[in-house]
Amino acid sequence: MKHGRDDESFEFAPGPLIRPFAVTRGRAGRDLHELDIITLVVAVRPEADVAGLDREYGDILRMCQQRPLSVAEISAKMGLLLAAVKVLVSDLISSGHLIYRSPPPPTSGRPDIKLLQAVLDGVRNL
Repeated sequence: MKHGRDDESFEFAPGPLIRPFAVTRGRAGRDLHELDIITLVVAVRPEADVAGLDREYGDILRMCQQRPLSVAEISAKMGLLLAAVKVLVSDLISSGHLIYRSPPPPTSGRPDIKLLQAVLDGVRNL
């Protein structure tokens, strides 16, 4: 008997619902660095340090060896929820594997006219 599901294997393959919870060991939103989706992170330890880490931590560390990546990029490349990636990245920052740089907070409620003009000039040059 089906209970409104077309796929009988639903109870055996919960997929993305369980994995983020398992990857972060149930942690979310507590004791995290202030990470935004555009926060850039870069590895400061060599790739050799990956050997002692869980697979997801190692994947993040390998990705961030070459160039800084945003938290959103890491999330997309790993196929994990943003909240789960924030927990993993925060753990790597705390352990000294990654460093991060968040965008500066806005200084006022008004946009920067020079920045807007530079963007407009760039679009016009396309």
